[in-house]
Amino acid sequence: MKKIALLVLAVCMAASMDAQTSRKKIEKFADEAVRQIALTGRKPTIDILDSLSNNAEVSVEMVSRMGDPDDARQQRACLRLIDDIVDFSLQETGRKYTDVIRKGLTKALDRSFEPDVQLHVMEQLARIAKPADAAHIAMYLEMPELAQTASDILVNMPDIDDRIAEAAAAQPGIKQKVQTILDIRAGKRPKQTAVTTVAKPKPAAIPMWTESLNKEVAGMCHAPMPKADSILIRKDTPEALRDLLKMAANTEGTERNSILARFVTLAGQSAQTGSITAAEHYLMLRAADELVTDNTLRSKIIVDMGTTHSVQALSYLRRYTGKAPFIDAMAVATAETVSTHPEANGGRSVSAMLYSAKQSFINHYDEQGIDTYIDQVLAAIDNWKQAAGYDMSHTDQTKMEKRGFWILHEELDDCDLVFDWKASGRLTLSLHSSPVIMFDTTMGVKIAGENKWHKVKNICEWSTASVSLKGDAVTVSVNGQKVADGVKLPSMIDGEPMAKSGQTRFLADDDGATVRGYCFLRK
Repeated sequence: MKKIALLVLAVCMAASMDAQTSRKKIEKFADEAVRQIALTGRKPTIDILDSLSNNAEVSVEMVSRMGDPDDARQQRACLRLIDDIVDFSLQETGRKYTDVIRKGLTKALDRSFEPDVQLHVMEQLARIAKPADAAHIAMYLEMPELAQTASDILVNMPDIDDRIAEAAAAQPGIKQKVQTILDIRAGKRPKQTAVTTVAKPKPAAIPMWTESLNKEVAGMCHAPMPKADSILIRKDTPEALRDLLKMAANTEGTERNSILARFVTLAGQSAQTGSITAAEHYLMLRAADELVTDNTLRSKIIVDMGTTHSVQALSYLRRYTGKAPFIDAMAVATAETVSTHPEANGGRSVSAMLYSAKQSFINHYDEQGIDTYIDQVLAAIDNWKQAAGYDMSHTDQTKMEKRGFWILHEELDDCDLVFDWKASGRLTLSLHSSPVIMFDTTMGVKIAGENKWHKVKNICEWSTASVSLKGDAVTVSVNGQKVADGVKLPSMIDGEPMAKSGQTRFLADDDGATVRGYCFLRK
């Protein structure tokens, strides 16, 4: 007898575990479906819908309670999923699940405490209800929020007079309303309009959250700062930006943030009008980010860095990946940069940034313009490759003292390089073991084999460069200004033959130099 009892207990426990596992699987499918709807606005896959419909007695009731009242987007996605399950039951492949879906809807109706959710569920039940559901629906004639919908359903449902009469006898509170329904059905009163079961339209998109971010930063600009405003009025853009940055470095607290808000706003406007290049915009934002102490302003800086579409900006912003105050800002910056620089789409860091961006966009599903970002980040995730993209492993700031050098690669063939540098004197970049490019703060840029210096504009203490080497041709841009486009390098440099591959290194002069944000891409 004891063995039998233990066996029965074991069987019951196993059954319980199977049920629990089954419920976990259903919950997983439901959660994935809600995420899919919230992210893309599209119906879940047939496999997911089939699984949820097959288990609708659990899944529909579960989904009806998943909606977070404080997250309107997620709640709408849950209700949409219920609609999709009912739609599926009206198709040939899902018709076999109609009865179990009806049971799930009636459970959801009974167990929800949100009238809006109950109303939505009842409207969906109306689409597949059978006479057996009439008494259950009649129960809700006593609920003001649901009474009219319940009445509409019952008026138009055939062969239910006896059923709802029995329901009225058991529930006196609905007796009068049931009598009215019976009179309408018998033609003694005008027939009411049938319940509308058309899916609710998608709500109008609300402004993207970045709009409120811009308003907050604009509010910071309005704090009284006569000296900063005087700079904005009297000086041209590059000089005003330099002076605002210096002023911010010499103040603290809210005053500093107010100055930086003016700085960031002016820099953004200048980049839009072409007064400064995207590369210069990146340098200025990075300088501001090193001074800012306010999270709202830092979020604005991160978003604006994304609009520079700079690989160095992407490598710099990795420090904010996963940090709660900046998740949304990082999402926009990541999508902006990777969508315009697909060659940057590789490596574990970028993968983490893309998936974080995807999660952020789920939370902003119904905002204006979010569809574009959703498409960008999904496409980037699909095209991501571990071994692809710029190598960002050398981005830390590296200082070279007098005649100091920094060797990056012993052997590198055709490649693209990007980096920032700061030097009082001259910095030389060697490619394929030969000194190919000289960077001088005063003189500009000189390419091996040429007898001239290319002047460049410097509006920061830092400069940024992009170098592309293909065979014996080099293309160079500094601070967003192209100074060499496919210039053919000489076969001999400093008395040595130019090799097809070789060492890549930086060499400082007597004044030393500092390099940061170095990223390279093998071709």
